[in-house]
Amino acid sequence: MLRIIGTLIVLVLIVAFGYPFAQDAYHRYQVSRRLDAVMDSNDRAAFRQWNGDAASFAKTLYDRCELTNGRGAVQCERYRYAFQ
Repeated sequence: MLRIIGTLIVLVLIVAFGYPFAQDAYHRYQVSRRLDAVMDSNDRAAFRQWNGDAASFAKTLYDRCELTNGRGAVQCERYRYAFQ
């Protein structure tokens, strides 16, 4: 009985500690899929090296696009879709 309870506690701890990593990995995958069509090879390389979350990378691309094309530019909407 004690062995079963110990196994259940270990399982709960593994799930509790693993869930945030799995959630972040899935969110990163979703954002990368949305951005895949609009990123060039330099952006893809930067995304692979990015230490932050995926939404902040998409926001960085959006901010860079706004600096280049002006606030509210239609070209930048494709980046905003990725982090919303």
